Amino acid sequence: MANAAKHPLQKPPGYRDPAAPPLAVPKPPPKKAQLPPAFRYPGKPTRQHRIRRSCSRRICCGCCFAFLAIVFLLAVAGGVSYLWFRPMLPSFRVENVTAPVFNLSSRSDGTFLDASAIVKIHASNPNGKLGLSYREATARVAAADEDGDVEVGTGSAPGFELGRRNSTVIWFAAAAKGLMVDDAVGGRLKSRFKNSEIRFVVEIRTKVGYVINGKSTVKLPIRVKCSAVSLKQIGSGRSLPKCNLDFLNGIF
Repeated sequence: MANAAKHPLQKPPGYRDPAAPPLAVPKPPPKKAQLPPAFRYPGKPTRQHRIRRSCSRRICCGCCFAFLAIVFLLAVAGGVSYLWFRPMLPSFRVENVTAPVFNLSSRSDGTFLDASAIVKIHASNPNGKLGLSYREATARVAAADEDGDVEVGTGSAPGFELGRRNSTVIWFAAAAKGLMVDDAVGGRLKSRFKNSEIRFVVEIRTKVGYVINGKSTVKLPIRVKCSAVSLKQIGSGRSLPKCNLDFLNGIF
């Protein structure tokens, strides 16, 4: 028994030899920097962005609603005003045309025209509740011919106002001096003038607005085209046809 081998004692769990060098403690991994929410969730808007977007939508909806309300009120007011006033367009008619001078001279270098014309236009206001206010009017006077109208000249008339269901006569004076024309055209015009068959074309441009309680609305451009009338028609004493009024083409 005394010679039996001695077994060393087993070390208990967790035993550490005091003479052993200390164990190296592993360092914890470095923490990552915290990113802002906008970078952490790139597809998700932040709370501030959601609040701003909501406010922008409310403002946009409010502006659209206010705009539609204003348009609706203006449409209602315009409809009521139209039914009350019943606005009508003015009417024009050539009352008289005279040509104190109409001389055609043939020279070696061509045919030349010296002419003057005085045009009277009858303007009327058919409205019973609205007046009319005109700005300065300009009239172009020409002698009609198959190969094209021959310009006699332009005249102007000052602006004026027309009361309700009222009318007036506008005067225009136009003249041409030394106007070169085609020989064939000059011959035809000379012959027609002698027989009082020469026809004159008048085109007027002006701006007109309605007058309500002494105040004028915005004046819009108009163009008045009066078809060709001859001196013989004017001398017959018969009523001449009305001129054509164009609002849209008066702008150009």
